[in-house]
Amino acid sequence: MESLLFPLLLAMLALFMYFNIRKQKKRMADMQEMQNSVATGARVQLTSGMYATVVDSSGDFVDLEIAQGVITRFNRLAVTRVVPTEEAAGTYPGALGVAEEFEQIDDKPADDHINPANPTDDK
Repeated sequence: MESLLFPLLLAMLALFMYFNIRKQKKRMADMQEMQNSVATGARVQLTSGMYATVVDSSGDFVDLEIAQGVITRFNRLAVTRVVPTEEAAGTYPGALGVAEEFEQIDDKPADDHINPANPTDDK
């Protein structure tokens, strides 16, 4: 009985390693397929966490618009995922209500500002 324990443990370890490697290869193949199928106009997330819109995808590089009129070139491998259409609106600047906050700040009257020379001056 003891002589079968070691080969059984080795077989279980080999099986575990096989399934682990197989899972990793499938994940890598899916990532490679996604990176190769990035189309113009798609919203993507990069490995740095930055969101951008694909302007051109040719060869090993993709040209991305990270802000209006700002186009940069990245290696295709930097694309982590394509953002689904329903989530894409939340990745644009101002989409989360930030623009409305700035409008509210600009609407305050000028009398509310504190004099920087004398912050205790209450006018």
